[in-house]
This record gives sequence, C-alpha cells and structure tokens, in this order.
Amino acid sequence: MFRRSRDPLRKALETLYHVRLLRNKIDMLYNRVSERRDVLFEKLTDLESKGEKYLAKRYAEEIAKLDKLLARLAAVQLILEKIDLALQYAINMREFSGLASEINNLVKDMSKIPELNIPDLNLVFIELQASARELSEASEANSVVDINYSIPEGSDVKRILEEAREVMKKKLENELTV
Repeated sequence: MFRRSRDPLRKALETLYHVRLLRNKIDMLYNRVSERRDVLFEKLTDLESKGEKYLAKRYAEEIAKLDKLLARLAAVQLILEKIDLALQYAINMREFSGLASEINNLVKDMSKIPELNIPDLNLVFIELQASARELSEASEANSVVDINYSIPEGSDVKRILEEAREVMKKKLENELTV
C-alpha cells in the first residue's frame, strides 16, 4: 500500500554490499581452485618422476583448464573491484545519476560471463543485478531532487568504469573466439 521512497544512497549501499559479497565468494572459489591446482601439480611432478607419461599428460591438461578458470575469475574480480571503487565514489559524493546507469549496464554485461553461472556465485549475482537495477531506477526517480555539490565530473571514476568495461569486453571476445 505505502511504498518507500527510493533513496539512491540506500540502494547504492545495498549494491556495494552485494558487490563485496560476490567478490568474497569469488575469492573463496579462487582459493579453492588454486589449492586444487597446486595439489594436481604436485601429483603431476610425482607422476613425471615415476615415468608415467600418460597420466602426467592428463594431469597437465586438467591444470591447464584450472589455470584458464583462475584467469577468468581474476578478470571478474578486477571488474568487481572497479565497480566497488565507483560505488564508493558515488556514495561519498552523493552523485548517483550517471554512475548508477553505467554500473547497471556493466552488471548486465557481466551476466554473459559463464563463471557467474556457477550455482554458488549465481545466487549472489542475481541479487547484485536486482540491486544495481534498483539503484539505477532510484537515481533516475530522484534525479530532480538530487543534491549536487560543486565537484569535478568524476573523470577518474568514469575512467575506472571504462577500464572495467574494456576488461569485460576482452573477456567476452576471448570466450566467443575460443
């Protein structure tokens, strides 16, 4: 019946929480995969020293797959770091209008990254998508009454978001060509 007003600051804090939660989940997954890779590498060296070339080759193939996954997870971490920085800037400066839609578009593009379909990450990513969409809607709804300070345009933040977009673009292009 009564709807809360859409406060962009509140939505930005929620989005920042979801970004950090997803980043923590990715960190945990990265560490588990890295540990598994190290164990496989030890087995690989043990097998090579025993002269079992066939099994060593299979372990090497598995290690290569894990290295590829680690590289993609690191790229997602970088994108999330850049979104985190942009959100912190928006929260500190109370400037949500331009950044909110840019972050929402970036999160939409992130949905194409296959690693975010991992069940453990997917639930948190869906929450991040929803909060980014709500942030964008809230900033558009409150853009008329938004308090603007006399600050620079935030070119550093725009540059950071552009770097995140470039990283994602390269990752998606690499995924499509492979």
